[in-house]
This record gives sequence, structure tokens and C-alpha cells, in this order.
Amino acid sequence: MKNLLIAATFSASIFAVGACTQSTPYAPQSANSTARDFGYSSERLAADRYRVMFAGNRFTSRETVEDYLLYRAAELTRQQGYTGFVLMRENTDRTTTTDVDTYPATGVGAYSTFTPTYGFYGVGGGLYGTYDPFIGGAFPGSRVNIDRIERYEASATIMMYRGTAPQNMGNAFTAAEVLQRLGNDIEMPD
Repeated sequence: MKNLLIAATFSASIFAVGACTQSTPYAPQSANSTARDFGYSSERLAADRYRVMFAGNRFTSRETVEDYLLYRAAELTRQQGYTGFVLMRENTDRTTTTDVDTYPATGVGAYSTFTPTYGFYGVGGGLYGTYDPFIGGAFPGSRVNIDRIERYEASATIMMYRGTAPQNMGNAFTAAEVLQRLGNDIEMPD
């Protein structure tokens, strides 16, 4: 029974860690969207024009963010009854942040913050100094963990069309072709 409980706890912790390290699935942003929300969104600009956006988390590559944007544009084009779309304006932004965490470098076993120190008292009873047996100095050391976080957000203004693509439009896509080409690579939420 004890081994079963340990195995279940281990499996649950592995699942929890794995869930935190997944790229953003293809899904809409929440209704109360904030700058930290991930997924797609769209805004109608005119009868045949939309602004489409996709924001990925730190585990979502630039290529995936741009593919999901194209997939959303194609999906929206089909939903509105059009054949294809033209990318009028497109942009991919990269946001880089640095997360710095410090941890004590000393400790004993499971008690990583427990550090025995010894005080020395001088003449008159005043504290003269301390000694840390793990470091040897008066001040405990620390480890520094620096994590660079990159996130990508893509946006595009699209103009939808019916039939054949308008002349002199280099960034024209047929919605059915985009959906077929990217469909197998789209990670839907569970």
C-alpha cells in the first residue's frame, strides 16, 4: 500500500511538472483577457477585414506562434464564408524578461534553510562575530538562478476574399490549403 501511494504521488508530481512546461495549445484567450493570457483572439475591423492575434507562453516557439496565427486566420476566413485571405500587415513581437532567484547555499539535508552558526562573544559580552561551518565565513553564501524568458506574440490584419485571390497580392492564402497543411501540427487543448 505504501509503495502504491509513493508511486501515485510521484506520477502526480511528474504530471504537474509536465503540465507547467507545455507550449500554448491552440485555444481562444479568456473572456477577461489580460496581457498574460495566451491563445488566439480576433477583432472585426470591416465586413471583410479582421485583426488576428496569437500569444504564446515561454515554451511556445516563434514558428508555432506564427503557424497558429495563420491557422486562426484560415479558420476565421472559412467561418465567415470566404475562400481565402491576404495578409495586409503582420508583426511578431518578442518579449524577453529575466528572472533572478537567490537561494541559500548552505543547509543540512531536507532542511535547506537550516544553517548552524556559532557566535563568538568578546570582552564585555558583545557579539564579536559568527562562524558558519559549511562556508567558513561570517556571512552565508547564496546560489543565484538566472532564467531568461522569451515569449512571442504575432498579429496580422487580414482581408478576406471569395473566389480567386486579388491581383498583385503576394501574401494571399487559400483557407482550405492552410487548414490542411497545418492541421496535423496544431495542438488542441485537452
